[in-house]
Amino acid sequence: MALEKRGRDLWFYEDLYSDVTYGFKVKRVIVPEKPTGFQKLMILDTERFGRVLVLDGIVQLTEEDEGIYHEWIGLWPLFARSTAPENVLIIGGGDGGVAREVLRHPGVKSVTMAEIDKVVVDECRLHMPEISGGIWTDPRFHLIVGDGAEVIRRMKGRCDVIIIDSTDPIGPAKSLFNTSFYESVYAALREGGITIHQTGALLLQPFEAPGSWRQMERIFDDVRVIQFTNVSYMGGPFSLTAGSRGRHVFKAAERNAKRGFKAAGIKTSWYSPEISAVPYPEFQRRLEVDKYGEELILDFTLPAGKKPSVTRVAKWSQDLCKAIDMVAFGEPMVSDPAFGDGETLVQYIETSAINYRRYGSTVAANCFTCARLPRDTAAGFTLKSFGVDKAAAWHLPRGVFSEVKKVRRDTLIYEAAGPGGPAGEVFHPRLAEAAEVFKPSFKLPVENGFAPAFELVMDIYDCEFDRISSCETVAAWARESAKLAGLKTIGKADAPDFGHAKKKTAGPSVTQFLQGGSNISHYSINWLMIVLNLVARDPIPLRKVITHAMDFFEGKKAHCWIVPRGAAGKTVKELASETVLFEVRRD
Repeated sequence: MALEKRGRDLWFYEDLYSDVTYGFKVKRVIVPEKPTGFQKLMILDTERFGRVLVLDGIVQLTEEDEGIYHEWIGLWPLFARSTAPENVLIIGGGDGGVAREVLRHPGVKSVTMAEIDKVVVDECRLHMPEISGGIWTDPRFHLIVGDGAEVIRRMKGRCDVIIIDSTDPIGPAKSLFNTSFYESVYAALREGGITIHQTGALLLQPFEAPGSWRQMERIFDDVRVIQFTNVSYMGGPFSLTAGSRGRHVFKAAERNAKRGFKAAGIKTSWYSPEISAVPYPEFQRRLEVDKYGEELILDFTLPAGKKPSVTRVAKWSQDLCKAIDMVAFGEPMVSDPAFGDGETLVQYIETSAINYRRYGSTVAANCFTCARLPRDTAAGFTLKSFGVDKAAAWHLPRGVFSEVKKVRRDTLIYEAAGPGGPAGEVFHPRLAEAAEVFKPSFKLPVENGFAPAFELVMDIYDCEFDRISSCETVAAWARESAKLAGLKTIGKADAPDFGHAKKKTAGPSVTQFLQGGSNISHYSINWLMIVLNLVARDPIPLRKVITHAMDFFEGKKAHCWIVPRGAAGKTVKELASETVLFEVRRD
């Protein structure tokens, strides 16, 4: 979208979101959009905001309100410390605004800025010199043109504060949003040190701050989210997420700030330790949510002679989206238009999916959402759609950061009988050790004759960002995984990217149809997580398939369920006895 003519006027519209935008009138284009080798840069002049820096169609700063962001991200971590910071590292920040604020602190002795894109530095120095002020001639300032992820590995134990002033986790900033990078940041901090980075608009990017929170709390000793509002960053409340080396660093942050700010004697326009930067209660609640999504699995017997057509199943999948207040992504896909026994239909829901397959007269259906799932509504709607009065149901918490025993307690197996909830006793899966499941003596439901198919459900944690963010990579894995499992693929893997900063989450998905089943998985680049469902009729080498997925994506831990599918005539208790939950850790 970017620049657009409206009558005689030229307007700019931001490209960050697909379903909402904002714009402003442009007085003059100072630097027309041009590639830098890493991204596309443009500098505009406006009446309302002064000069504006735009990278890849997204506003980075305006002269009018840049001080809000730069003062908060630059000064908050400096004054939160109990002692004055001497050595500060800035990753990104090529416009110079963060360095300008940091160098105002009288205790700072050295500021190193690692910026990968020299064109940003040069163009901002030339066309927006007031942003950086006099940093370029300050003897305490050092510029390194290079990848911040590489620079930080050489800074072990040298930094009091590390400020990551990057764009969102796309383009040149991708290397700054993975576990190994955060581990390098932690190693570069001295005891009592603080790192901080921007984590997006809390309303329009609702999973970015919680995702960073979850990622950082596994590495840093304490994590804090700071909230403020900046006009040129669309969406109202904006967030910074900070991590500390030391468990008690943030407990005295407010007291430290008030004392240190007064002693420093600097004048600010936007930052003050007297202003509360605590997130709104709703945003704090979202930060503490430990569940990525939910899944409802249903198996039910069709009325005699009632095998629904592909058209009817497709309608059910799309109507179910509406019933649970979700939005369909694209049209339903089928493994074979003939839609016979064992064929699969998939309907994406942003970064979630609904799928269906039939084994004889038994339907095996799934509804996974990366948000709250109105379980009983989904079950009741499905039963009514297919004219049945009950179904075996599995309700799974997906992407849970809890211990596996809690995951078991929250995994419910029951009989669904309409929208009223479970009918009768509720069961839980059998908890097993991975060593037991990986033994040759362990039998899958298709090997002991219990069911015509089974489902391997996996949640893999702490994955490598570069791998889970690439559509080509996840598609390649789906092909490799099927080959390793000895399963016959149908067509190529479908691997759409649901896009960055959508309403629910960010990352690609993949569907690989298989003979008699499917491999459907979703990838959260903010939570560094994979949620995966493999349905098959034939046995697979469980250990090889699971460890291959974990090794391929460099995941550190996985929660795995084995669920019997299409088992006609079995009681819920019998189905629960064949449902197994176990945890796998990667060395």
